[in-house]
Amino acid sequence: MDSIVNYILQLQQTLENLPLEKIDQVITILHAARMHGKQIFIMGNGGSASTASHFVCDLGKNTRHPGWPNFKAIGLADNMAIFSAYANDEGYESVFRNQLASLLMSGDVVIGISASGNSPNVLGAMELARNRGAITIGFTGFDGGRLAKLVDVNLHVASDSIEQVEDIHLILEHLITKVLREEVQRVTSARELEELFPRAVHTFMDAEVTYTASQSPTPETKERNKSSLELFTAISQELAVELNLRDLLRRILRLTLENLEATSGSVVVLNEVGEVVEGAMVYNGNVQNHSPQQFAEVMDGGLAGWVVENRQSALIPNTREDPRWLRRSWDQERGEARSAISVPLMTNERVAGVLTLVNSQAGKFTEEDLSLLTAIAVFASLVNYAI
Repeated sequence: MDSIVNYILQLQQTLENLPLEKIDQVITILHAARMHGKQIFIMGNGGSASTASHFVCDLGKNTRHPGWPNFKAIGLADNMAIFSAYANDEGYESVFRNQLASLLMSGDVVIGISASGNSPNVLGAMELARNRGAITIGFTGFDGGRLAKLVDVNLHVASDSIEQVEDIHLILEHLITKVLREEVQRVTSARELEELFPRAVHTFMDAEVTYTASQSPTPETKERNKSSLELFTAISQELAVELNLRDLLRRILRLTLENLEATSGSVVVLNEVGEVVEGAMVYNGNVQNHSPQQFAEVMDGGLAGWVVENRQSALIPNTREDPRWLRRSWDQERGEARSAISVPLMTNERVAGVLTLVNSQAGKFTEEDLSLLTAIAVFASLVNYAI
């Protein structure tokens, strides 16, 4: 009985010493990867391989929600055929690195789980990941080993018990996945459209909601949350008025532009075969009258077309430096650098439209703006579906 009590007490003490700020940082990284369509690779050996597979399963299945992009999570310990082929022909130390070499892109996320922090195959893969420009995360125990110093963020479990290190690694995986799932559910938890705004929105940007109980919202966060709540409240009031789709889109677009301090923006609605059926555009506060054909020309190239084709959102800090931004004749004349943000409107697993905002200055949009605009897109998709 004493051994059981001691194990539980030691586990509780170790949990109390977890690096909460780093856990929050990992959640932020994974959320950004989701929003930008980046791949997430997870690896480990033995018990850590089981945790890696569990993590992939939870990210891939349990975080899905209509209107939101799915996680692109890949387990490097799951394909036994390729795993054993590399191990047999080129050595066990190559099994993760060689898989990454074929798939990894800059900006992807690589998570290595190693209780000792010294697993050679994990270290080799992390070195490749760093060279490729990936974001690296470690789950370690004991003294952290070499992995702790090799990764961008290290979630260190301060314990010398292999069993408890593996216990807490699994707890961390569950905690991270649960937060990622619930933050999305806060946005789209209402069952009926008329209940969507008053119920879900109040919790989406609630200043008191934090990833960990020890954190407190900053004044800037409170102000941003208040502003976001006011935006959703204003949109809910628009829904109470009977409007045609075009007028409703214009009003929602104007409110969103004001809240995110954008200078121009557009929202385009597509039918089931990808043809433009409706749209709205606002420039410097003025509604621009365009036909569906004119909106279709905008969709043929540039950022909105890229978002539709790739089914994922995009944040461009500088339009002059990003090939996804199609520079029009007026852009060439002015030579100005701007910032842009664009998200897809999803309905029944298809792209039903795209919402795009532009600021006249570079570097004005943030990841928080991207999350907020995605929430607006979810609501706009539901409005379009209901109408």
